[in-house]
Amino acid sequence: MSVRLKTQWHKEKARSLEETASTTAFIIWRISTQTLLELENEGFMTYSNEHRLQVVGECLAFLLQATDRLVHADKMPDSVRHSFINAVALHLLRTYEENHQELYGSGDYRQVLLDLFNKQAEAYAPYAFAGGEAKLDFLRHFATSVGAVLGDSKNKHWIIEQITEINGPNMVKSLRKAVNELFD
Repeated sequence: MSVRLKTQWHKEKARSLEETASTTAFIIWRISTQTLLELENEGFMTYSNEHRLQVVGECLAFLLQATDRLVHADKMPDSVRHSFINAVALHLLRTYEENHQELYGSGDYRQVLLDLFNKQAEAYAPYAFAGGEAKLDFLRHFATSVGAVLGDSKNKHWIIEQITEINGPNMVKSLRKAVNELFD
């Protein structure tokens, strides 16, 4: 994955939790949209802008869970972590809704993504994430989720292998680097 991410602040000063959450959400969005483009370039078909946003939604849910685990490790206490993850999620919901509104006009599009975040938070809970790495079960759940969204794609059976071995680990690697630099 070759997505350029700016992860260092311009001036040395203390950043608020909200500023860091906003920046983290922007990075998650960039990684997610880059992953969608890479999947399409590998031949995995999406059929509409709505379909593309559904794939991005799964990427956002995956990276939100990965962010939670990365900051849980040693970056912040639980009480602050919960506020931080909620702030990141709110920024992602806002961006997702803005993209929907650009394509389809005014409306409340947040609930679909919020429901996905809640469903996937529960689903990812038992899966392993250790040492800053998503373990196989964590990655397979993500791959299966994206495969379900892609539906009748003629290459659907390859998506699990593609995401488990290539895209998923690269996404976590980019996110881990960004989170480490934002919190240093």
